[in-house]
Amino acid sequence: MDAVFTPTHFLRHNRPLRAALIDDQPWFVARDLALLIGHKLEDRIVHRLDADQTRTVALVYAAGEPQPTLMLSESGIYAALIYYRHPENRSLRRWITGEVVPALRGEAEKPEPRRSLLRWERQEVAMLHWQDCLWVRFSDMPFLLESGYPRAKLRRPRLLGLWSRRP
Repeated sequence: MDAVFTPTHFLRHNRPLRAALIDDQPWFVARDLALLIGHKLEDRIVHRLDADQTRTVALVYAAGEPQPTLMLSESGIYAALIYYRHPENRSLRRWITGEVVPALRGEAEKPEPRRSLLRWERQEVAMLHWQDCLWVRFSDMPFLLESGYPRAKLRRPRLLGLWSRRP
């Protein structure tokens, strides 16, 4: 238990479900799941799961010290929902699958900006890939505009022709 994680809090019917992304996999606090499915002791749930579906992790909360917390993997959550059948568990599974897991993975998918070099003929321009866009330094813009790459002819839409003068 060397690493310390900060959980992400989710609410369902005013009950918390804390989760963390550990090694690119979602892990959930066993106690929170037990309360969500109507069981007070998470030990009963953990007893029925495989060893690779549970682990103890140090979680740090808002103002406290790291605490060892029993966690369930994503497959462990789904197995627990199958073992303890309840009509509400179907909508709980849909909520976890549709909202919680994508939100956890979305937090992890904040890629760092990457640098690249765009080369053509005898010219080079430094580019930055960030937020699904290519970024160019402002100081390189005059160089790009003067480079003489083919420019597309601009066409005026027919609607603009009504308001603009024709040559």
